[in-house]
Amino acid sequence: MNTQFLVHFLRRFRLNPVVIKKFCQPISSSISTNCRSPLIQHQKLGTQLGGGNCLLAAGILSMFSKDEETPEDKLANNIKWSILYIQRGELHKAEQMLHLALRMAQDLQNKDGITYVYDIMANLAMERGEFKKAEKLFVTVMQRLLGDGYAQDDIKMLHISSKIAEIKFHSGDLASAEQGFKWTIEKLDKKMVEPKDDSELLELWGITKDNYAQLLMLQGKFDEAKICLTQAFDVHCQIHGKNNPEVATLLNNLAVVCTSTNDLVQAEVYLTEAMELAKHFPELHDSGIFQANRGLLFIKQGLLDEAKKICTFAWRSAKKVESDDGVQQADYCLKQLKELGV
Repeated sequence: MNTQFLVHFLRRFRLNPVVIKKFCQPISSSISTNCRSPLIQHQKLGTQLGGGNCLLAAGILSMFSKDEETPEDKLANNIKWSILYIQRGELHKAEQMLHLALRMAQDLQNKDGITYVYDIMANLAMERGEFKKAEKLFVTVMQRLLGDGYAQDDIKMLHISSKIAEIKFHSGDLASAEQGFKWTIEKLDKKMVEPKDDSELLELWGITKDNYAQLLMLQGKFDEAKICLTQAFDVHCQIHGKNNPEVATLLNNLAVVCTSTNDLVQAEVYLTEAMELAKHFPELHDSGIFQANRGLLFIKQGLLDEAKKICTFAWRSAKKVESDDGVQQADYCLKQLKELGV
């Protein structure tokens, strides 16, 4: 299987940051609480970075009910809005709000607030595919954490090292990406020697394994990739269960590995499960990719008529939901059929 096939067949997904539930309380009932948060968490602006579970855990829920807001409240308000804008896909507004929040944090000389805003900016840049900008911001966050006395193997540092490795991967610097993934996994493995009920540690380990598996596949190391993907799948299901869109993506990735090793029966099992699961999540635009992948699998099985039907359907479905990745995947499938004279 060539590299082009793998790049099209594989659907990558980004690191899922830890959800800070209290920080994501809605401002009004029309705003969903299922928002993403950056990886660094603070107990309170103005205090040392610690092991707290959320930003401004004390008082964040009531900050809109106060008669008078303190400067710290206004800073928290702006940060909260920036995260909600990211959640709603209004990334330009989020960036404007973050620049305002950064100036406020700098005026307050609030070290933790500055670090926190830089971290959100880095995640936003990564979400927008601005990888050089994201890497620079993540390095800044890492330097600030090191300056505050954090060890290189602290979970916050490992979050960043995993993301930088992912950035290197998406930027095409595979050697640096491999070095970063290996280093991060090695440090995470050491932290997991003794059984721990630490979902954040487990999730970071699983996501890093998944991203590393994608690199291994491009290197043709399919057996190693399958081990990493299976581990990522097991951890994700352990933490989040099986009824979510990320499981469909992981199943698709497992199908890629099986197809690459000519285990076509198992590949079809994984893809069928991914497609069935995707039906429950209409917002998941990857469903067109899964359908096209099924077509590519049919091609390998010699079922060319079935492949043409599902690839054509995949193209129409992806076009309908304006999924560029889905259209590209379906186009690739149809191109393969054309070369075979179908």
